[in-house]
Amino acid sequence: MEKIHSSHSKKELQEIVEVFDLNIANYINMNKKDISYHLMYELSKIEDVKEDNEYFFIKNKDELMQYLVNPDASKSLTIKEKNSVMEISKYIIMYCKNDYYLSHSPFIDWDDMYEKVIYISNYCDIPSCRKAIDAFNKDPKMIDMNKKIEYIMSSRCRKKLERKKRMIQKQKNSLKIRRGKFVVEFS
Repeated sequence: MEKIHSSHSKKELQEIVEVFDLNIANYINMNKKDISYHLMYELSKIEDVKEDNEYFFIKNKDELMQYLVNPDASKSLTIKEKNSVMEISKYIIMYCKNDYYLSHSPFIDWDDMYEKVIYISNYCDIPSCRKAIDAFNKDPKMIDMNKKIEYIMSSRCRKKLERKKRMIQKQKNSLKIRRGKFVVEFS
């Protein structure tokens, strides 16, 4: 039996169990090693999995097995590169919080910072990169130039954010009716 590649996170493995309706009991409380063992065991028992065109874009069991055995494509950054991207994001956020003054930031000039923002826009699966780009897009120079830097992120992350936004909208627009006796006083 093949092993799941270590680049897949515990949370991602839990999502695979949920999306493909795999029969693994109590997988939420398992550690990553146990989930991966039970996941591979369950996949060895079944003939095929249901097709997923929304989240993982996997059509059959063979594609799912290939996806699990190979490294996770969304984690293309090494730890050192990710730390570098996070540091740049923090500096950009700091620049924006200091009323867009370059003197308080480690950047040489505005063009240097603009290049760094373009660089981190490729890694918008990381929340601090999205936050930095949002803040940078509000820079008066960006508004004057009528430019906006767009996020570049995986379709999975984009769908997750859309789902989260819909859930928040449902909670905001809910009407609650309470019945009973109420006393209203005007003073």
